[in-house]
Amino acid sequence: MSPKRDVSHIFNKFAGREVPMKEEPFVIRGKTYTQVRLANDDDPTVGELEQEAKKNGLKLRLWWPGVAGTADFRMDRVNAHIEKGKDGKYRIGNRFDLG
Repeated sequence: MSPKRDVSHIFNKFAGREVPMKEEPFVIRGKTYTQVRLANDDDPTVGELEQEAKKNGLKLRLWWPGVAGTADFRMDRVNAHIEKGKDGKYRIGNRFDLG
Protein backbone atom coordinates (compact mmCIF):
# COMPACT_ATOMS: atom_id res chain seq x y z
CA MET A 1 0.00 0.00 0.00
CA SER A 2 1.25 3.44 -0.87
CA PRO A 3 2.35 5.44 2.19
CA LYS A 4 0.26 8.34 0.88
CA ARG A 5 -2.88 6.25 1.40
CA ASP A 6 -1.94 4.79 4.80
CA VAL A 7 -3.22 6.99 7.63
CA SER A 8 -2.70 4.49 10.43
CA HIS A 9 -0.47 6.94 12.29
CA ILE A 10 -3.56 9.11 12.85
CA PHE A 11 -6.02 6.36 13.83
CA ASN A 12 -3.94 3.59 15.47
CA LYS A 13 -5.05 4.76 18.93
CA PHE A 14 -8.43 3.16 18.10
CA ALA A 15 -6.98 -0.22 17.09
CA GLY A 16 -8.10 -3.02 19.38
CA ARG A 17 -11.09 -1.17 20.85
CA GLU A 18 -14.19 -3.30 21.07
CA VAL A 19 -17.25 -2.35 19.02
CA PRO A 20 -20.34 -4.43 19.89
CA MET A 21 -21.95 -5.92 16.79
CA LYS A 22 -25.19 -7.84 16.23
CA GLU A 23 -25.22 -11.04 14.23
CA GLU A 24 -28.71 -11.68 12.90
CA PRO A 25 -29.60 -14.78 10.90
CA PHE A 26 -31.85 -14.50 7.86
CA VAL A 27 -33.06 -17.08 5.34
CA ILE A 28 -33.08 -16.85 1.56
CA ARG A 29 -34.48 -19.82 -0.38
CA GLY A 30 -34.00 -22.14 2.56
CA LYS A 31 -30.37 -21.19 3.22
CA THR A 32 -29.47 -19.33 6.42
CA TYR A 33 -27.05 -16.40 6.28
CA THR A 34 -25.83 -14.02 8.97
CA GLN A 35 -26.09 -10.26 8.73
CA VAL A 36 -23.67 -8.29 10.88
CA ARG A 37 -24.36 -4.71 11.95
CA LEU A 38 -23.50 -2.26 14.70
CA ALA A 39 -25.29 -3.15 17.94
CA ASN A 40 -25.57 0.56 18.74
CA ASP A 41 -25.77 3.18 15.99
CA ASP A 42 -24.47 5.69 18.54
CA ASP A 43 -21.46 3.60 19.60
CA PRO A 44 -18.99 5.87 21.43
CA THR A 45 -15.91 4.38 19.76
CA VAL A 46 -17.40 4.88 16.31
CA GLY A 47 -18.34 8.42 17.31
CA GLU A 48 -14.77 9.14 18.40
CA LEU A 49 -13.44 7.70 15.13
CA GLU A 50 -15.82 9.95 13.19
CA GLN A 51 -14.68 13.00 15.15
CA GLU A 52 -11.00 12.16 14.58
CA ALA A 53 -11.67 11.74 10.86
CA LYS A 54 -13.52 15.06 10.73
CA LYS A 55 -10.70 16.78 12.65
CA ASN A 56 -8.34 15.60 9.90
CA GLY A 57 -10.62 16.68 7.03
CA LEU A 58 -11.85 13.14 6.34
CA LYS A 59 -15.08 11.18 6.32
CA LEU A 60 -15.24 7.73 7.95
CA ARG A 61 -16.23 4.49 6.20
CA LEU A 62 -16.46 1.34 8.31
CA TRP A 63 -15.92 -2.15 6.94
CA TRP A 64 -16.75 -5.40 8.76
CA PRO A 65 -17.32 -9.00 7.66
CA GLY A 66 -20.14 -9.21 5.15
CA VAL A 67 -20.77 -5.47 4.78
CA ALA A 68 -21.28 -4.23 1.23
CA GLY A 69 -19.84 -0.99 -0.05
CA THR A 70 -19.05 0.91 -3.19
CA ALA A 71 -15.81 0.52 -5.10
CA ASP A 72 -15.33 4.25 -5.60
CA PHE A 73 -12.05 5.75 -4.45
CA ARG A 74 -12.06 8.97 -2.44
CA MET A 75 -8.99 10.65 -0.97
CA ASP A 76 -11.23 12.42 1.58
CA ARG A 77 -12.41 9.17 3.19
CA VAL A 78 -10.68 6.88 5.66
CA ASN A 79 -11.53 3.19 5.67
CA ALA A 80 -11.52 1.59 9.11
CA HIS A 81 -12.01 -2.14 9.56
CA ILE A 82 -13.91 -3.92 12.31
CA GLU A 83 -12.68 -7.48 12.70
CA LYS A 84 -14.05 -10.45 14.61
CA GLY A 85 -11.56 -11.95 17.05
CA LYS A 86 -11.15 -15.58 18.04
CA ASP A 87 -13.05 -14.74 21.22
CA GLY A 88 -16.10 -13.75 19.13
CA LYS A 89 -15.79 -10.05 19.93
CA TYR A 90 -15.51 -7.39 17.27
CA ARG A 91 -12.73 -4.81 17.48
CA ILE A 92 -11.31 -1.98 15.43
CA GLY A 93 -8.49 -3.39 13.30
CA ASN A 94 -5.11 -1.79 12.69
CA ARG A 95 -5.57 -0.90 8.99
CA PHE A 96 -6.61 2.66 8.18
CA ASP A 97 -6.30 3.80 4.58
CA LEU A 98 -7.74 6.43 2.30
CA GLY A 99 -10.11 5.42 -0.42
